[in-house]
Amino acid sequence: MNKSKTKIFTKDEIMSRASLFALVDLKEEGRTAVMKVVNPFDWHVIRFDLDEYAKQSVKIKFSADVKRTGASGTLCWQINNNNYPALGRVSGANKDVWHKTSGEWSGFLENTNPTIYLNTWRNDSERSTFYIDKVTIEVTLK
Repeated sequence: MNKSKTKIFTKDEIMSRASLFALVDLKEEGRTAVMKVVNPFDWHVIRFDLDEYAKQSVKIKFSADVKRTGASGTLCWQINNNNYPALGRVSGANKDVWHKTSGEWSGFLENTNPTIYLNTWRNDSERSTFYIDKVTIEVTLK
């Protein structure tokens, strides 16, 4: 990739690079091909790999709609990098409500296998189902 280029990932690319989900249609809400994660494990719901950007300086813009059922709690998209920077946070996110999350971060991706993930640590995630829709990820090499 040319360093002056920005990569905007398509929905198909996001789906092929993300993990831990199934696609569902929520017809009553007018949403199709929504990522669904039931009872996530460890401390993340979904992980989007950014391996091609490892050990490089980047700017990342991100947005997604997120809904959780079963429990309320914080929604926080993070990068597994030094100090785990947040890309979007909703504190006290009510269950059964769609929340818009977005943000951007610039810096050097220090980890060998960098990812963006939805953090669920200490949020009763074992009792929750997460729905993720309208995901946009844009990466620019600096």
